[in-house]
Parts: sequence; C-alpha cells; structure tokens
Amino acid sequence: MVISFNQPAIIPWGGFFARLLRSGRMVLLDDTWLGRGFTFVNRNRLKGPEGEIWITVPLKRKGRGRQMIKNLEIYEKERWQRKFLLTLEHYYGHSLVFESVYKKIREIATRPGPMFLDLTLGLLGILTTGLGIDRELTLQSSTGVTGKGTSLLVSIARHFEAGEVVLPYGAKKSVDASLFDREGIKLCFLRYSPSQYPQFWGEFLPNLSALDLLLCCGKGGLSIIEKGIRLSQSG
Repeated sequence: MVISFNQPAIIPWGGFFARLLRSGRMVLLDDTWLGRGFTFVNRNRLKGPEGEIWITVPLKRKGRGRQMIKNLEIYEKERWQRKFLLTLEHYYGHSLVFESVYKKIREIATRPGPMFLDLTLGLLGILTTGLGIDRELTLQSSTGVTGKGTSLLVSIARHFEAGEVVLPYGAKKSVDASLFDREGIKLCFLRYSPSQYPQFWGEFLPNLSALDLLLCCGKGGLSIIEKGIRLSQSG
C-alpha cells in the first residue's frame, strides 16, 4: 500500500490532491497541533476580478490555548457561512458546474454544529467526488496512533503496513529518511507545479484552492492536476 499524509485543510490546493492521486490512502493528521501563526489549515485562496480572495474560517481561540485540529470549533459559523456562500455566488455563479457544486457546498456549510473538522471533511468529499478522485481518506484519530514528526509518520505507515510513503517535496529537508529506511518503507517526494487552466477573471493565478479548479473546469480538473505531478525518491 502507498500512503500519504496531510493535516485536514479547508478547500486545499492541487498539491494535496496530487499526493492523494499517487497514494491508495491519505491519512489526515487531525490528532496534531494547529500550527502557531499563519497556516493553510483554515484558509486558502479563490479568485475575483481584483485577484486573490482569501477564504478564512474563523476559529474559537480565546482561553483555549494551543488546540488539536480535531477539537477546533468555528467562531460565529452562521456569519462565516453566509459570507462564504455569497462569495461563491458572486465570483463563480457563471460557472457551468456552479449549480450542482454550490448545492452540495451549501448543504455542508449550513449543517448544524461548530466543528471545523466536520466542515473540512464535507468540503473535501465534494472536491474529491467533483474531480473524480476515488481514494481513501482516513483520520489519524481513528487509528489510535499518536506522536510527532517523522516518528509519527513511520508509526502510521507501519499501522497500515504501507510499503511506500509519498510526501510533499518541501518536506525533503525536514523529514528523517533513515527512519523509513530502517522499516523498509520506500520514501518518495512529490513536487507539484500547477499547470495553467482557463480561469475566470483575467490572467492565470497558480496555487489557488482546488475549488477554483473544480468550478472552472469540472471533472476536467483531474487531468490538470495530473500534469503537474513530478516524483522523486529519497537519497
């Protein structure tokens, strides 16, 4: 089995789905800490006539200290969901797939309950289905495996008896490849270079959320992601 990892992230970019495509299962690291400072866990970008539009899910933080991702709650969810849905209508309402995608997003965004993870998993399901990606997404918390750093990733790989792990190219300098070698687990790094596709609102902007790709290209977005994949082995 080939597996990959990512912290649960709201409407992630194409690189997330590139690694998902190159693995049989992706483990979502929900039993890890939300990073301090800037993080893409609760934010990403869409596009309007003036360029990038940041979509940020506000989180309840006051008095809570550092939090595990699985415990995050959305702050003023109803206010956020109204703004999010209006943003989609305003900037993507002329998409050929808008009605079908928007209906599903509205259903997920307006579900009762404050949990960030519920919203994130619901939107990930819409993106994977819309792009035609059929892979397993598994929560780390469902495995009972905990830890941090490379040791955590190796432990999860052992849990699933994985023979190969795919990591983002940016992790090449921070991961301890020797821990995978010791377990006989092949380690590959995926570099994702977004290919251009027809976008609304002017010149092409790379590295946006894959929701932009889906609303611009529908299931044709899958081939766009595949074009941007480059794999290299450790060592």
